[in-house]
Amino acid sequence: MKIYSSLLIAVALTSTLGLAQTDPGVTAGRITPTTPTSPAASTAEQTAPKDDAAVKTPAAAAALKKGAKFATAKLAPKSGSKAAGTVTFTNEGNGIKVVANVTGVEPGKHGFHIHEKGDCSAEDAATAGGHFNPGSAAHGAPGTTVRHAGDFGNIDIKKDGTGVLKISVKDPKDFTAWADIAGKAVIIHEKADDLKTQPTGDAGKRIACGVIELTPNTSH
Repeated sequence: MKIYSSLLIAVALTSTLGLAQTDPGVTAGRITPTTPTSPAASTAEQTAPKDDAAVKTPAAAAALKKGAKFATAKLAPKSGSKAAGTVTFTNEGNGIKVVANVTGVEPGKHGFHIHEKGDCSAEDAATAGGHFNPGSAAHGAPGTTVRHAGDFGNIDIKKDGTGVLKISVKDPKDFTAWADIAGKAVIIHEKADDLKTQPTGDAGKRIACGVIELTPNTSH
């Protein structure tokens, strides 16, 4: 009987050890990790062709030709305005040149910013969120060190309702590359940005909104 009991215990231990050896990572109430453990699987994963959609992401378009007009936004009226226009973004090597051509806006200065979400669907463009501010900085003028990445100051509108803004902005340190602005929104406000009131510059309603889209064939 003692010999028979010893054999049963030995069989049970062998079965238990066998499970541990053939099913690593299996723990009660947990899912076996899906990360491949064999060198062959890891190599195959690393050498697999990249998905076309991933190649077209803003991060992949970070390397831009100098002088390339790499992004555009088409402005549409919001908050009952008649505002319209286009905004272009050109790579200058150490920053960007922003050019906005606007029509249908009341004469005077109007706040002009990049906002964090590329959603202009709401009638008042509230769906575009706040200013693009990845560095969590205070609001300020475009030429100051402390400012939102999306702080572009004001655009001057003439008596005929048209205006052109041309501004060069140095490459900021609070996000990876200017291509990261793709998918954000450009907003024109009803009033001037006072360049100091937090966090919006007291610029009032959003009267125009456009989503920034990368221009094809501008990357290296």
